[in-house]
Amino acid sequence: MIEDLLEKINKCSIEATSDETRIQQKEQNEQYFTPISIASFMSSMFKEVRKNEINILDPGCGTGNLSAAFIAMVCDWKRKPKVINLELFEIDETLSEKLNKNLSELQKLCGDNGITLNFTTRYEDFIIAGLNKVNECNDLFDYIILNPPYRKLYSESNHKRILMECGIDVPNYYAAFLAISYRLLKAKGQLVVILPRSFCSGTYFKSFREDLITQTKIDRIHIFKSRKDLFYDEVLQETIILSLQKKVQKLNDTILITESLKDDFTETKRTHKRFDNVIFPLDSKKIIRIIHTPDKMIVDQMHSLPCTLSKLGISVSTGPIVDFREKPESLRFEYNLWSFPMIYQENFRQGKIEWPIESEKPGLIVEDDKNYKRLRPSGIYVLVKRMTTKEERKRIVAAVFNNKEYSDQKVGFDNKINYYHIAQGGIDDLNLAKGLCLYLNSSLVDFYFRTFSGSTQVNVADLKAIKYPYKEDLIQIGRLFTELPPQEEIDKIIDNYDFKKAI
Repeated sequence: MIEDLLEKINKCSIEATSDETRIQQKEQNEQYFTPISIASFMSSMFKEVRKNEINILDPGCGTGNLSAAFIAMVCDWKRKPKVINLELFEIDETLSEKLNKNLSELQKLCGDNGITLNFTTRYEDFIIAGLNKVNECNDLFDYIILNPPYRKLYSESNHKRILMECGIDVPNYYAAFLAISYRLLKAKGQLVVILPRSFCSGTYFKSFREDLITQTKIDRIHIFKSRKDLFYDEVLQETIILSLQKKVQKLNDTILITESLKDDFTETKRTHKRFDNVIFPLDSKKIIRIIHTPDKMIVDQMHSLPCTLSKLGISVSTGPIVDFREKPESLRFEYNLWSFPMIYQENFRQGKIEWPIESEKPGLIVEDDKNYKRLRPSGIYVLVKRMTTKEERKRIVAAVFNNKEYSDQKVGFDNKINYYHIAQGGIDDLNLAKGLCLYLNSSLVDFYFRTFSGSTQVNVADLKAIKYPYKEDLIQIGRLFTELPPQEEIDKIIDNYDFKKAI
């Protein structure tokens, strides 16, 4: 009976997702409904409490899948509560008919199990209403289950202003929803949330990570090996499930880390990590490193390397040319005396930059009085794609660009490329550039990057966070090849080379 009800509610959610009005709302809010299989898995993370009355919050509830899955779980508890008070928030009032119908079905289910379900549905802005609740009394809920909207929070918005006034500094809505929610938990209250993994690293989320580990205790992290099939809609970021408690986090607390291939949760891997092995105590950035025990050897190997980029005397920056902001006449397909190579991600070819190529994008940029500061001098650069497709095998894709092969002229780097340089000029040693390129293309670096970033975007801050071999070692491995070898050979070189360790 319970399974039939949940399937019925799930079907209702799928229908709502395909509705044209709902599609517009989804694009506006970047909100994705939770399939009932994931909702049930999230609900299974909650621990039973022996109370006659429990209070549940579901912010951004959609058609009620999360609440339905959790309440169905409560109805199966050995010691059931007598009363459930459920509060739901949803900004899209077009969902009200489906949501109310599902809640009525849940009331019947609870009644059949000797439980009274009281629900309050609020079709209003959770940021404003939630902050009001925080200011009035922040000890309201035993359980919170959450799938927040993903969209960016603009710095000039009213939401950003009022969040900052309450001491919540976050870059987007999913972090805002979560930060407000855990402030509404009772002592020892529990929260389970599904959200993008991107908050685990990066400068933008540093304040949020500090707030999270100050306000809550992380009990469990679940990661999905594949991003396919998780939602009814396509999601472009790696997604995790986080289980939190309103408790003080201790360094020796154990966090359960689980991993499944997709939403059927078969063949789930499990490992336990101490909190101080997930967030290093001396790490000022508070990066959340989600790694399994066998992977720790690779992390230790990376950490044993001696150099930061600054120690190597090398910098990395994002390409300064944003094509649509340039004057139309500045970007062209035909060569003239004042035009220089314009390099995009499309020019990457097996560790080298191929230019010119046949492309829909103009391969030349004309220098003028507005863009001359955005062009770079002739030289040797190591380029890294900023964006990879979500199913691309590797996150970090690097290539050597030797502008001197074309002529002694300037070059433009597109904004979707990161470039390694020395003082905004080229790297003075071709073998150093080749060695750096080989190292960046290794599975070792790619794996390490994935331990702290779930995004398909590779930012400058990520590349600065990586440890590097000594310059002499990079030059030496750069001498070992002319053309970038296949991946297997790259990894053999990196694995077998005796890199000098940090002293």
